[in-house]
Amino acid sequence: MFLPIFTKNTTFKGYYAMKKSLLFSILIVMSVCLAAQPKVVGHRGCRFDGPFENTLEAMRLAQEAGVDAIEFDVQLTSDGEVIVFHGPAVPGAGKDIRDMNFADARAIVLPGGHKMPTLEEWLEAGRQYPGIKLVMEIKKQRSREKDLALTRKAMCIVKQVGMESQLEYTSFEEIICNEVHAIAPQAKIIYLQSGTIVHDAAWAAQRGYNGISYNLDGFLNNPGIVEQAKALGIETTLWLVNDFEVADWAVRHGIDYISSDHPEKLVPYIRAIKAYR
Repeated sequence: MFLPIFTKNTTFKGYYAMKKSLLFSILIVMSVCLAAQPKVVGHRGCRFDGPFENTLEAMRLAQEAGVDAIEFDVQLTSDGEVIVFHGPAVPGAGKDIRDMNFADARAIVLPGGHKMPTLEEWLEAGRQYPGIKLVMEIKKQRSREKDLALTRKAMCIVKQVGMESQLEYTSFEEIICNEVHAIAPQAKIIYLQSGTIVHDAAWAAQRGYNGISYNLDGFLNNPGIVEQAKALGIETTLWLVNDFEVADWAVRHGIDYISSDHPEKLVPYIRAIKAYR
């Protein structure tokens, strides 16, 4: 059974203190050290210390935590502008971000006093951390036309800002994934899916996708999918990893990336595992 999701005071040292015996702890460390360690992705930047996901502050904190990549979300406003926000509900506004025009969306003060960044602002901030991969999740809109409009406009902005080499793309929507490759065949695209029934790595490879990003149910209920992905050169990402025992599972099974709301806890934990090798 997996341990509870991190609390504010949870540390990787405290995690082992919760184990019932020293022997069990040693066995866990030995087993995870035998496998390659995954890289850590900050989910929506870094969400651990306040309600400011997908903000420039979240990016800064993720960078300070030492992540390998930062995931973020983009939406399309009612007047066709791209904004960095998960949504769709806007806190305190009683509205869907897709129903708000750009000016109104920018005027919203989010919990913690933050504002929704423009995609240009987000990319310019990300430019300051060239060693960190930026993973743009293109969110589903209300129609095929809107899905395509968001994808095209977001990718146009990335090109205008000159950040193609630092960007990767991800989405739950095949139409969006396919449009990314239609626009930029060299762009890296990671297919997102949740639940117990997921597409295997061969399906992703046939479509030219570079990776699969599934939750734990998807991997647990599809034995052999990680090995299949490795054989096909497809990357694997596990989300969300918000406790150490799930991180252990990811390490033991050779997952390439783990996406977490708590990179400030996962990064030192993974580093500690590396130190034992």
